[in-house]
Amino acid sequence: MSEYQHVDKSKFEFIHQEIKIHDEALQVKPIGYYKDAWNRFKKNKASVVALYFIISILFLTLFGPYFKKYTLPQEEGKMALHFDRLPPRIPGLENFGIFDGTKMVRGMSQGFYDTLPEGVVVKTYKSTIHEDLVDAKVNYYRYHRHIKAYGTKLTEDGEVDRIIYTLSKANYEKALERNAVIELVSVHKNDYRVQLDFYRYAFDKDVDDIYFWLGTTSTGHDLFTMLWLGSRVSLIVALVISIINVVIGVILGSIVGYFGATLDIVVERIVEVINNIPFLVVLTLLLLRFGSSIGVIIFAFVFIGWIGAYGTARMQTYRYKNREYVLSARSFGAKDGRIIFKHILPNAIGTLITSFSLTIPRFIFTESTYSYLGIINYPGIQSVGRLLADGQSEMQRHFHLLLYPAIYLSILMLSFNLFSNGLRDAFNPSLRGVEE
Repeated sequence: MSEYQHVDKSKFEFIHQEIKIHDEALQVKPIGYYKDAWNRFKKNKASVVALYFIISILFLTLFGPYFKKYTLPQEEGKMALHFDRLPPRIPGLENFGIFDGTKMVRGMSQGFYDTLPEGVVVKTYKSTIHEDLVDAKVNYYRYHRHIKAYGTKLTEDGEVDRIIYTLSKANYEKALERNAVIELVSVHKNDYRVQLDFYRYAFDKDVDDIYFWLGTTSTGHDLFTMLWLGSRVSLIVALVISIINVVIGVILGSIVGYFGATLDIVVERIVEVINNIPFLVVLTLLLLRFGSSIGVIIFAFVFIGWIGAYGTARMQTYRYKNREYVLSARSFGAKDGRIIFKHILPNAIGTLITSFSLTIPRFIFTESTYSYLGIINYPGIQSVGRLLADGQSEMQRHFHLLLYPAIYLSILMLSFNLFSNGLRDAFNPSLRGVEE
């Protein structure tokens, strides 16, 4: 053992003997869990942009159908059918050559082309059908009005045959007030046979003052209005289904995950049985038996849809139930219900919110798919899926009927997925770029 060396105490010197050291106060305000998550979310630019798109879609879904009132006289029966498949036309943009209401008309006879009024034809092309015919880019609103008044057939004298409509006396007087009567042909009792300007009669406006922002459907309804009405149904039903699925799944998954053992085995076997039942079979049987009401659609999606939220809640409960703070709460006598809903679920809220946000676009896409296939058909409601199906049948000649519903659905799905990924990264940064 080495000998200790004795050092003289006078050789030691206290460097900070007269300096008092204090802990410095924090220079920033403390932030909570949700504030911290929001700060991380804002750094994800793609998710922020997606959030703005979602807000815009929700705003248009709520208020879009009121932007443009489109009503037609009901006393003449199916008046809207006279305004079918009109192309998009937006005031202001038409001056730039876009959304100007023009359309290609192919295979027009030279004789009929010569009878068209000035301002109808924008440009002519060599016909792709036959050398004796003409292809023309036309102002379709003016062209359509001419067709509805004169038709497409020529008489033996080379004149265009007129189309004669029969009106009641009251409707004839209304047509006179709106300057919509081109010529009175004959009167028989209370029936007036007239050549009619349908645009003036229906809207009390000149054809150049009529605008359909996204065009009209095959039934003559405004596509802009129909798109947001269909979106309203899809989003409301999706929200209701998602809430029901999350409530059922979270409650059941938390209980099963917390108690485990025999309860977990029994419930898991039941879940496996339900999960192996094809959803299409469940949906088809319910629709055949109870019809296609919204309540039946909701029940069909809830019958299997809660399993996803159940699995997430069960997994998260297993993850947190043996943590130190849970054991501490249990040692202090906290009841099981309080431990589940006060200590476990709040820590799993980030994952649950992400799961909830992903459920909405998943339902909308599924509902649109089955509506497109004709399996789901809401009574009296034109869903986005039905608009897509109608647009596909008309895509060769009227491409806008398919284009705008497809753009809407694509933007909605992409926005919700980017938004959900941003939420996942914000609430749990360790899972960034990983699919849970």
